[in-house]
Amino acid sequence: AVYGIKKAWIGAAVGFEDNQEKTTANNTLTPISQRFKEYNPFFGVGDSLKIFAEFGYKYRVNDSVQNARLQRFNTANTYYLNSRLLQQKNAQLQLFVSYRNFDYENPEIENEQSLNSRLLYNHRFLKNGLRFNTAFETNSGTQPQQEFTFVQVEPTQGTYVWIDYNNNGVQELDEFEIAQFSDQAEYIRVLLPSQTFIPVNQNKFSANIVLDPIFWKSSKNGLKKILSHFYNQTSYLTNRRVSKKGNNFDINPFSGESENLLALAQNFRNSLYFNRGKQKFTTIYTYLLNRSRSQLSTGSQTNNLYSHQLQFTHKFQESWLAVLSTQISTQESITENFANRNFEINSQQLGPRLSYLWNNARFDVFYEYQNRKNQTGEGALSQQRFGASFAISKKQKSSLTGEFNLFKNDFQGNAFSPIGYQLLEGLQPGQNLTWNLIAQRQITKFLDLNLNYQGRKSEGSTTIHTGNIQLRAFF
Repeated sequence: AVYGIKKAWIGAAVGFEDNQEKTTANNTLTPISQRFKEYNPFFGVGDSLKIFAEFGYKYRVNDSVQNARLQRFNTANTYYLNSRLLQQKNAQLQLFVSYRNFDYENPEIENEQSLNSRLLYNHRFLKNGLRFNTAFETNSGTQPQQEFTFVQVEPTQGTYVWIDYNNNGVQELDEFEIAQFSDQAEYIRVLLPSQTFIPVNQNKFSANIVLDPIFWKSSKNGLKKILSHFYNQTSYLTNRRVSKKGNNFDINPFSGESENLLALAQNFRNSLYFNRGKQKFTTIYTYLLNRSRSQLSTGSQTNNLYSHQLQFTHKFQESWLAVLSTQISTQESITENFANRNFEINSQQLGPRLSYLWNNARFDVFYEYQNRKNQTGEGALSQQRFGASFAISKKQKSSLTGEFNLFKNDFQGNAFSPIGYQLLEGLQPGQNLTWNLIAQRQITKFLDLNLNYQGRKSEGSTTIHTGNIQLRAFF
């Protein structure tokens, strides 16, 4: 029931469930039987379509099977706030907070508290030339202790490849790599069931800032006219999980690494454009930072990636497109118990590409030079790549794409090692050839036919061909 006026309201809700399942043999309750009752009074102020705040309280009693009978297991007291604090044409602010306390009947079980919240804020400034979006979330709960294994599946249906680095014929956890080619993808990683659950606090923060001074395009001011050609987008995301100690809440998403850290994922990306989307002296500079850490049964694992990318694109004579790209990056892997998987690879890459555009077809020739070196031990690669590709489409009914690559790898170190696999990206020292062909055809409005063929050839090895046909129906 809800009673209210335009500026305020008050109400209450009642919920209950009695789910009893019994075995026919002895007429006893099964473990999945349960029962609960919940009472929820609440009140609010404001306009639910504009600015408002609603406060509520929930009292819940949970019964479970104990001693072959449904008995009280715990009670839960929940206090919550749901609100929209700002609702304007260019700005919105929403806040939700929920605090819950579990009181268990069994004195051997420690009472549990949880805090869940969500804050959303969006704002647009300067005639939509500056846009800011952010979200902050906290969650309390449990997660199983992560243990995993690798399971073999049909060829091309997996994600990982097993490489027996020590030639002992035994599959070990540090011998699985992400497959670079589909014919090698014969394994998937599967989390094992666990009876050990860890209380956790999870914090997630994301922000996105866009600066787009295109509104100065018609300005006669020289500086403003120049700035109108630029576009900048910055995004940041951090997702952090820590083990919960007692009833303390760790809600700071920017806290450093600690012994309680179970998982961490951070991503920062900034892209600065000149003449965005115009293909006339278009330039893009991107800085990328990715950090991840996970705590597994085999120990902690940390992966970091830092990258600077610059790309220049220019279209001339209506049908020709020239692209020049360069990249400098550092890839780092740190594992607690697998020393052979620790590395820091510095890379420099330069690649020009020339494309010819004709109706619904595109033809490309390209070259790429890459230098990669492991800074923590042996392993260095100087690679040249020569290639050509094409893409042809016909009235959105069918398409055909293909690519041919010639790699010349000057490699120093042990190619049959985790570091060698990372540097060569699944290829072999010396000369390598790869090619692929993808054909797609829309047979009817609800039926598609796809053909995928890949091949590769390395020095001293036989040619490998991989293909599959897929028929997809849409209902």
